[in-house]
Order: sequence, then structure tokens, then C-alpha cells
Amino acid sequence: MSWSFTEDVEQYLGTAGEFLRSRPAEHNVALTVSATVAAGKVPRQPNPLFGWLSRDGRVAGAILHTRPFPLGLFGLAAADTAELVTALNNTGREVDYVNGPAGVVRAFAEATQRGSEVVDHQLLYRLNELVAPRPTAGRARLAQQSDRAVLDDFTKVFEEEDTSAPFDQVGERLSYNGIWLWEVDGEPVSVASLSRSVAGIVRVGMVATPPEHQGHGYAAAVTHHVSQVALDAGNREVLLFTERSNPTSNGIYQRLGYEVVEEQIKMQLGATR
Repeated sequence: MSWSFTEDVEQYLGTAGEFLRSRPAEHNVALTVSATVAAGKVPRQPNPLFGWLSRDGRVAGAILHTRPFPLGLFGLAAADTAELVTALNNTGREVDYVNGPAGVVRAFAEATQRGSEVVDHQLLYRLNELVAPRPTAGRARLAQQSDRAVLDDFTKVFEEEDTSAPFDQVGERLSYNGIWLWEVDGEPVSVASLSRSVAGIVRVGMVATPPEHQGHGYAAAVTHHVSQVALDAGNREVLLFTERSNPTSNGIYQRLGYEVVEEQIKMQLGATR
């Protein structure tokens, strides 16, 4: 059993791509982020790090780290994390945050012996059968560059606290026509987007409704619209993440036909409680 690391996304996908595509829902972040890196849309400094675990000549796990985002763990068992920590230490890679399945992330954090705390707890959902929401006023419209100020205002909640290497998520999704606004009488009232489609999967994200427009079903309407767009484009898996502690968003997604795949957490390493 051994770990290999590279900064070359093509080498990563060439070696670990089949493994990642074998469980596209659970590995969706690795697939979509590596595709974004390959498209040149993620800042190259500081350099991304990709890695895979080899066992008996086959890939048995993978990681991905594009700062300022957390280290992502994919397909690993809790027992694999101690060796990963040692291997990362040997590369000199500094990791402040780690994200992935709850049990695996906790095992990784324990192996670092740095102290840690959970800073985010999410549920990964997969669309089963899309269900129409209750009717509401308005219609969906594909967002354009001219909507940039509105989109930036709507999606402030998604900005990373660490902006040392900012990733322009809004600009990236506008570049491939991946954002939709829900409008009522010409006024934008909610937004949702789709990630790049990779290996037949796509992820709904950046769902946001300003407080003054909440409670009217706009988030459900725009999420239903982008979900249908994803299905019409031929995607096999439509996924999304939501905060476990948010009953409103969880209720919306469940009513639309989304089902929980797994719980994931983000932990801060070196944290003092």
C-alpha cells in the first residue's frame, strides 16, 4: 500500500479517473474540481495537489487539495488515514482544513494529533425522481455577464473566509452558462447553478434567496428548474450538498425528490477548543 502525489491533473485523472468514476456520487467533488482545474479555471498558485492510494496494483482511494479549499478525501477507509497523514507530512504539504465522509475525516484529524473541530456538517443528496414544487409566481432565466452585480450580491454567503487564493465561482459558472435566476415581474428573486458535467454527473449549487424574497417557494422553483436542465442534458446523476442543520433547505430538496447519500464534515486542524 502506497501513496503517490502529483500537481499534474492529467496524470491524476489518467491514473485515478476510473476509480473516481466508479462511485460518481460520493466522488463528485473530485471529478468536478479536477475538471475545473483541467479547464484552467482554478488559480495555479499555490499549486493544487492530487494523490491516490495504490493497493495490490489498483487505486483504492484518492485526495485532492486546491487552496484555499479543504483537503478532500475520496473512497478511503478510516484505517487508511494514518498513512496518508504521514505521506502528506513527508511532502511538506500544510493542511488546515479537511473535508469528506464524517468517520474518515475524524480518523484523519485524530491521526494528525494537532487538535481539531468540526466547522461544517453537510448532507450529500442524489436526485431520485424529480417532483414539481407547488406553483409560484415567476420564471427562470439564464444568467448573463450583465447580471454579475446581482449574482455577487445573492451569493455572498458562499464566499470563503480565506481569500488568499480566491476562486471566482460566479465567473466560472457564467463562463459555461451554468447559472439561472428566478425572476418575478423582471426582478431577480432567487438563484441556482450547475457545476460542469463530468462523467454523467452534475451538482446543483449556489442556491440562494435574499431574505426579503424568502417564503414564496422561489428557491424550490429555481432548484427544480436547474435539476430539470441537468436531466434534459442527459446527466445520470444530479447531486447537491446542504447544511445538515438547515431544516428549510433539507425539506425543499427532499420534497423535490432528492435523497441523502452520506454525511460529510469539514474539520479545522490545529484548532483549540
